[in-house]
Amino acid sequence: MMAANPAGADVCPADNKLGMRWLRAFAGTKAQVAEVRRFVACLLAEHPAREALITCVSELSANAVVHTASGCGGFFTVEVSCPRSGVARVSVTDAGGPTEPAAGAPVAAEPGDEDVDDLPVCGLGLALVAATASCWGYYDTGSGRTVWAEASWPVAVLASPGETGAARRDFPEHAAPSRFISLTPPVSAAQGGAAAGRAARRSR
Repeated sequence: MMAANPAGADVCPADNKLGMRWLRAFAGTKAQVAEVRRFVACLLAEHPAREALITCVSELSANAVVHTASGCGGFFTVEVSCPRSGVARVSVTDAGGPTEPAAGAPVAAEPGDEDVDDLPVCGLGLALVAATASCWGYYDTGSGRTVWAEASWPVAVLASPGETGAARRDFPEHAAPSRFISLTPPVSAAQGGAAAGRAARRSR
């Protein structure tokens, strides 16, 4: 479900309902980056990921204005969502540009207080996004591009009825088997052949 807010009307803080998305369009000017920060700060009030995602969306919005066609009389959109339990995401969709997003060397932030309106308009760098977010990425959307960043935090996991604290042998859906390390020592080809020979002799 999406709650669109292209006119910039007042919004209420997000209540972390899974699947909810908030979308707002902004004019492609540097002055609008502060409006983006206020928009996200309001939606994520009292939210564990608030500060991290304000930092990320500030940089992504500044990049949309400075490095894409959005800053040439166009606009860009900002989306805030809670796709999974313990995860919040911000996405910025621009009008497209000649370069692809890439995290370079870290850039020092300008000094200032903690008010979201006093953060610098640009210069934080995608390196800061990469260091602040749990993960980030981008994909093409028509003639433009969407750059997103996610922040995650620990959540309580309730056991199913009848489930004990015993270890489970199955892999969770989100984890690839490569993330698990086998505790069985490796067997060389020579050792494997010798073991097979001994087994064959015993079977006779």
